[in-house]
Amino acid sequence: MTNNTSWKQFLELCVNLSSKKALEPFFDLFLTIEEKETLASRYLIIKALLENKLTQREIAEHYRVSISQITRGSNALKIISPELKKLLVHHLQSS
Repeated sequence: MTNNTSWKQFLELCVNLSSKKALEPFFDLFLTIEEKETLASRYLIIKALLENKLTQREIAEHYRVSISQITRGSNALKIISPELKKLLVHHLQSS
């Protein structure tokens, strides 16, 4: 079984968990504290980039992340579909 197949199976498992109550212990099982912190930082970076209110340097200072992390997030946003970007903007604005 390839990592890609395993990744798709993992995503399918995530989709089948429909509540925050179910997701939290699920991710506690699969992710270390450091991995969860990395995901949380990436979330903040993506959210800040989509809000477009702060410069990358200000994002780095505000969230105490590196410029390289912000660059990776910015580069990832450049390759997503317009539909995903619209979905993200919609959901992140309401959070």
